[in-house]
Amino acid sequence: MWKLNERVIWASVLLWIGVVTPAALFAATESNVSDETVRSKIELQLREDGRINWEMLRVNVDKGNVTLFGEVASPEEKGWAETIAGTVPDVLNVRNSVIVDVALAPDYKIRRDVWEVFKQTPALEKNPTVRISVRQGEVTLKGDVLDDRSKNAAEKAAQGVQGVKKVSNHLQVVDRLPPQKLDNREIIR
Repeated sequence: MWKLNERVIWASVLLWIGVVTPAALFAATESNVSDETVRSKIELQLREDGRINWEMLRVNVDKGNVTLFGEVASPEEKGWAETIAGTVPDVLNVRNSVIVDVALAPDYKIRRDVWEVFKQTPALEKNPTVRISVRQGEVTLKGDVLDDRSKNAAEKAAQGVQGVKKVSNHLQVVDRLPPQKLDNREIIR
C-alpha cells in the first residue's frame, strides 16, 4: 500500500514542479496503430511532397520508431524527409540514415521535370502507380496504365524533358488501376 501512495506523492511532486506533464503520466505506452499503417502514411506524405525524390527513400517503422534509408541529392532534401516523417501521427522518433549524394542532383532535376510533364498529361496526371527513377540521365518508367496510348504518352513525355538520354518504358497495360488507399480508405476510380 505504501508503494502506491509513494508513487502518487512523487507523481504529484513532479507535476507540481513541472518536470512532467499530466499527459505524460497518463499516456499509453503503445499505440493501437500498426507500424505498417504508420509506414504507409509516411510514404504517402513523402510521395506528395514535390521537394523529395521519394523513390530513392525507404522507410522502416518499429513500434513507432522510424528509420529513413536511401539517397538524396541535397542536405535540404534529407532534412525535409525527416521533417515530413516526424509530422505523421503516431511517430515517436525519426532516425535519419539517408545519405546525401550530390551526384544525384542532375538526375533529381530530370525526375522532377518528368513529374511536372506527367502532371500536365491527362492520361498520367492522377495515376498513383507510375514510378520514375533516373540514373545518369536514363529514365526508367514503372507501374500500370490503362492503355497503350497512355504508355506511349508517358515515354514521349519523358523523352521531351531536357537532359534525358534514354527512356526505359516498363509500364504495364492493365484493365483497371488498383484502388488507392488514403488514411485506410480506398478510393476506387
